Amino acid sequence: MIPRDKLMHLAMGAAACAVLFALHHMPLSAAVLVGCAALGVFYEAQQWYRKEGAPDVWDAVATTLPGLLVYLVLEAPKWIR
Repeated sequence: MIPRDKLMHLAMGAAACAVLFALHHMPLSAAVLVGCAALGVFYEAQQWYRKEGAPDVWDAVATTLPGLLVYLVLEAPKWIR
């Protein structure tokens, strides 16, 4: 039987591959936003899984906000035209 730790590494590797594949096929602004959101969610999920710290949805939101700001700065000029 495969140890649980190895299965978790496999799952995180698969999730990272899926995110990187999606980011490759997006405009840069959307890729930054999705990347920041994925990082925030992954970090909070590992805190919850390891029982380290205090996982909080607002921490994930705070990690996503810079990506949202970059998205808006890069995309807003396109909306004004």
